[in-house]
Amino acid sequence: MKTLTAEEGLAPALHQHSLSRPGSSIAAIATALVGLHNTSPVSPYLSIRARLSGFRRADLDALMWGSWQLARLRAMRTTMFVFPHDLLEVAAAATRHLSEPLATRWLRDSGLSAREFDALAASVDAALADGPLTVRALRRALEVPQAVDLPGVVGRMCDSGHLVGGAPPRSWRSNVRVYHRWGDVLADIDFQRWDPDAAIAELIARYIRTYGPVTLDDISWWTGFTKARSRAAIEALDARVTEVAVDGWAGPLYQAAGSHEADEGDSTATALPLLDPYVQGYRDRARFLDPARHDFVYDRGGNSAATLIQRGRIIGVWQFVDEPVESVRYHLFDAVPAEVRDTAEADLAAAGELYFELPVDVAAAATMKPLSADGGRSAAHPLDSRLHRASRRQRA
Repeated sequence: MKTLTAEEGLAPALHQHSLSRPGSSIAAIATALVGLHNTSPVSPYLSIRARLSGFRRADLDALMWGSWQLARLRAMRTTMFVFPHDLLEVAAAATRHLSEPLATRWLRDSGLSAREFDALAASVDAALADGPLTVRALRRALEVPQAVDLPGVVGRMCDSGHLVGGAPPRSWRSNVRVYHRWGDVLADIDFQRWDPDAAIAELIARYIRTYGPVTLDDISWWTGFTKARSRAAIEALDARVTEVAVDGWAGPLYQAAGSHEADEGDSTATALPLLDPYVQGYRDRARFLDPARHDFVYDRGGNSAATLIQRGRIIGVWQFVDEPVESVRYHLFDAVPAEVRDTAEADLAAAGELYFELPVDVAAAATMKPLSADGGRSAAHPLDSRLHRASRRQRA
């Protein structure tokens, strides 16, 4: 078994994630990352910006809402991702067993019978025959009472491949979307093309190639699959996966067979957004973060704040600030050379200009609280006093 240093262990993922050198295109990066995390509407844009020189927001818009070469689907961990076409089919087949229990629980709690759901879904489909609509517009058009969970109906139709979320009708930073019938924009996608077990093995193989070396716990965390199902997939992959050891890392560790040594990157710092695939993709984050700093980056749900990465390791966190003036605020965990700080501030300025659509100031925060403080704080706002939603409910 080959043994790697910690730096050698990080290098393959940095290369696959286009963090040691820029990627070649939006589509290539989305494929290599095995999907772009899309719980936050802005994360796909900011994840691509960090990895592609000369990125423009309109370029991703064109692929998602113009040509539909990328599309949204709830998949791993029942989380929303943006996938290229080939991965849409794989992810849909591999994660169907995760979304079906969710749909069953929702229907049980919705107050709708299966027959009522089917009738309402048919009405939604018919209403969208003339073009995409938001949930609010659908409710008006179909005269659906407010007591009926129409967003839930639309969500279940998206999960089953009947509808797909399209462009936000107003701001690109909004979670409000228009919805299209799947066949109107993605007619060539077949949710039944892949056998589920084969799709699970393929999805895990892609994960191992991009994120490896990884543990069974990492695979189970990223996919949302049981360890038994994940272990069976590793065994089925056989020659496509090899076991390695990394100094200081818990094992067993798996990486793609034939993986080559990769560039470890330079001294520049990169600003990754909230829930970026690189920092969100592992169960054990000790590979790139001092465990003593864990609660400064991850909330109690395991969600990552926006981070600053240097040579594959997390060196700080950052956030957008709307008031009193639009800006970017950041905090470094330890002292760094001036050149690292300079590159961090330059990249944060670029992220801020994309987000606010104008040049903004970048300011350092000397101190910060862990996200576990005050009953649980939001990963979206690591440098201010906003609480996590669960903590707000507890205090209400």
